[in-house]
Amino acid sequence: MSTSILMNRTRSQILRFLIRSGPSSPCALASGLQAPQTTVRHHLFILESAGYVQALADGRYSAHASLVECQLIDLAAQYSVQVPPTTPPPLAQD
Repeated sequence: MSTSILMNRTRSQILRFLIRSGPSSPCALASGLQAPQTTVRHHLFILESAGYVQALADGRYSAHASLVECQLIDLAAQYSVQVPPTTPPPLAQD
């Protein structure tokens, strides 16, 4: 999963809208975000492919905060770095 998926303003707005408002159609999302419906559909496809939103049988999309949180935890785990100890090595004696 690419980090750029969440680094897009429209996609983050879609996720926030769905989490706050519940399942919504692309038309309702476009209206609520004041964005073209084609743009919203494009970003919904990307979010669905990445597992952040789910398409429902009635044509609406949903996102659950717990699902997004799990995805973010998995993403953070991929980039965790081992930090070396901060104590300096002992000085060599001559």
